[in-house]
Amino acid sequence: MAKERRNFFDHLHAPTITLRALHPLTTLGLGIAALTCLGVLLATGLTLFLYYVPEQQEAYERILHITTTLRFGALVRNLHFLAANALVILAVLHLGRVFLTGSYQNRRLNWVYGLFLLLLILTANFTGYLLPWDQISYWAVKVGSSLVGYYPFLGPVLQTFLLGGEAIGPETLSRAFALHAGAIPLAILVLCALHLWRIRKDGGLAAAVGDPGEKVPAEPWLYRAEGAVALLTLAALLALSLIIDAPLYERADPLHPPNPVRAPWYFVGVQEMVSHSAFLGGVVFPTLIVFFLFLVPFLDRGPFSGGRWFARERRWLNILFLVVLLGQVGCIIVGQWFRTSNWQLYNPF
Repeated sequence: MAKERRNFFDHLHAPTITLRALHPLTTLGLGIAALTCLGVLLATGLTLFLYYVPEQQEAYERILHITTTLRFGALVRNLHFLAANALVILAVLHLGRVFLTGSYQNRRLNWVYGLFLLLLILTANFTGYLLPWDQISYWAVKVGSSLVGYYPFLGPVLQTFLLGGEAIGPETLSRAFALHAGAIPLAILVLCALHLWRIRKDGGLAAAVGDPGEKVPAEPWLYRAEGAVALLTLAALLALSLIIDAPLYERADPLHPPNPVRAPWYFVGVQEMVSHSAFLGGVVFPTLIVFFLFLVPFLDRGPFSGGRWFARERRWLNILFLVVLLGQVGCIIVGQWFRTSNWQLYNPF
């Protein structure tokens, strides 16, 4: 009898899966799309790593050289920029899908892994934001690091650790590069491995108890579906990278800030809340959101929803989650497009 051949994907999925798992609306392909973005980031990041120098005198010129002189350098940088921003959006949407389907129930540890992954993704984007050393990135990181300082006790310590001192300087750039190109990617890869292992360990997608559903072999059906999502994601990134350029403004000037100064877009929501109340917007609300997300799988004692979207028995939790999520999206939109000089409201239309 011929020996069955196994490959890497056999360790990620059970031999058979339910037809429900193949349906596009079950997961929306968000996890695979996020993994594809991560792969693009690693590939393009390695290329940029070979040409970048984390020094104040050279960082800006190196990015300029990559963008304007190096063959395909602009394309690689555009891909890196777009994949990084797409990964933040996809990770949040993936978290939302897991929450709104109640898939964290009976999978508490993997939910925690996912939250730490999201925090690492945000940190990776934040540290990478400074590396071009241009005017917008410099002042955006300055605002973003000041938001961290609002947290009592841990905030000032973390702020000093990120900046390497009291203000942005040469030490900040070298630390940002070390974290962005070394420590954080390694931590993300480790957590991704744990996240995928827990999915396999927990039996794949969440399903109703006692309802196995019709099953089909994972190979080739699931592999084809995941491959299609990965190829579509890659094609979208390539297409967008041909029409959207990664921004590069004038060299950073510590003495002349732009007006208004904005944090990176994924932190603009916090900046908008801080503009109304430093304590409530910078400490209370972010802390409550983080605690809510980390504790909800341990406090949710409702009936298992079987991975169904918007299960009736979970409607109040889902409403609370959507209010928080849409509230943050609203704050980001206002802070990004409806604020002008001195953070005054204005109508852009």
